[in-house]
Amino acid sequence: MLTPQRPLQPVQWAAILGSIAILVWSVPGLIANPDFHIGNSATSVRVLGVDMNGWHAVSGFLVAVPGFYAALRRDWSAPFDLAAGFALLSTAAWAVVSTHPAGGLFYFPNGGADALLHVGTSTIFLAGAAQYFLSGTRPDGRHDRANSSAARGSNSTPTKPSSPGTHASSPGSIK
Repeated sequence: MLTPQRPLQPVQWAAILGSIAILVWSVPGLIANPDFHIGNSATSVRVLGVDMNGWHAVSGFLVAVPGFYAALRRDWSAPFDLAAGFALLSTAAWAVVSTHPAGGLFYFPNGGADALLHVGTSTIFLAGAAQYFLSGTRPDGRHDRANSSAARGSNSTPTKPSSPGTHASSPGSIK
């Protein structure tokens, strides 16, 4: 169960890379400002251009850690990538409209920078999910023949059946 499906597919890489991107801000954010005050007492320190406090940093871990776990399997990565991507987009909008979102847990005097971070990281997750759902990739990593161009008849060359008593030859066969 904890053995990853290999080779890693783009949907799994999206879960991994999106989680790493989030941790690039969360780890230094928690170190720079481990403040867990709320409301008007909440503080923020700009870390790599984004307002961070303890709550914001921990919320990043709440996305990244499950992301690494979901990356073990393609069929877990796809719904995770979708959920993480849309959650990040919704919190990006929230950061733009409020300097104290989530009941005052966060203090974002520079909410536009946080919104850009959330939109950027959501793009990683959503790109992985889109590739998975739009490519017809099955959970086992093989291409779904029902959605492939060969199954629909495009880009295929008609073959001529061999006559009775003759053998169809293939390249490299001995005649």
